[in-house]
Amino acid sequence: MIPNPHDALVKTVFGKPEHAGGMLRAVLPAALAETLDWSTLTLRPGSFVDLALKEQHSDLLYSMRWHDGGEVLVYFLFEHLSAPPKKDSLLAFRLLRYQVQIWEDWLANHQDAKSLPMILPIVMYHGATPWSEPRLFDALLDVPASVRPTVTPYLVQFAFLLNDLSEISDDELRSGAMTALARLTAICLKHARTSADFIKIFARWMDAAREVARAPNGLKSLAQVLCYILEVNDSVKRETLQALLEREIGPEAKEAIVTAGQQLIEQGLKQGLEQGLEQGLEQGRREGECAVLLRQLRRRFGDAVDTAIEQRIAKASTEQIDTWIERVWSAATLTELLAD
Repeated sequence: MIPNPHDALVKTVFGKPEHAGGMLRAVLPAALAETLDWSTLTLRPGSFVDLALKEQHSDLLYSMRWHDGGEVLVYFLFEHLSAPPKKDSLLAFRLLRYQVQIWEDWLANHQDAKSLPMILPIVMYHGATPWSEPRLFDALLDVPASVRPTVTPYLVQFAFLLNDLSEISDDELRSGAMTALARLTAICLKHARTSADFIKIFARWMDAAREVARAPNGLKSLAQVLCYILEVNDSVKRETLQALLEREIGPEAKEAIVTAGQQLIEQGLKQGLEQGLEQGLEQGRREGECAVLLRQLRRRFGDAVDTAIEQRIAKASTEQIDTWIERVWSAATLTELLAD
């Protein structure tokens, strides 16, 4: 299992202004959105999420201009937990820390500045249950109710904008002013990892999938979405997904599913290498390859991948494993795939 499959999808799609713009417009109050020059929306480099929380969050920082001049920073935090964070997670506090880091980076490049740009903190949440935790930072402060009116002027106060996909209907996502790829990504983030029958939901979005596939570099973008689906939902079988896409889009869709499989393998190998650095790169690479091969075999052939197959893979040479990995998406049967 890739530790954070959401991160790759989020950054591939919403890391591009043309896809992020529609999502941001949907979240911001209309009166505020009208004051911004959306043609200046620009992705800024860097991430501000704590290393310990990388598996739970992704983040993107955008900048744009007010129509009247001056810069606005938009900090987009993606919450990947399957349920809202516990109260002791202090999300608003972490957002405050991230904002301070953003301002410090900004000041390093604007040393003569006498003011700071406004930061709009936005949280996109795609858990299975609606968000229920405070969105106001000062709600985290332990202040007696009787004293709060007196001390309010001295408290740090801000709220973050929340884009809770569990509270947005599929029809609203479909009719929103987002690109087809952004809509398809949103529906996958909302349903793919929690729905046992996701393939039926995905089938209702083939109009968006066709639009994505027929755009420039569309099959590559579609492959990223398919990679995410196959990674987070074990009930979606590669053959079923491929049949749906070829029926609704055409034979060219096979390229996207094959690319998705290759991306899964590459991500798994990268994870294996990273985990194996302390043990030696070659051993880490081999362990990563074995783990990825077994996972893909189980996806394709289910219970046919028994203990004997596991032992055969464990004893195989690196060259043999490489050969089998290359056959994962082309061999018709398990026997054909594991042929010497």
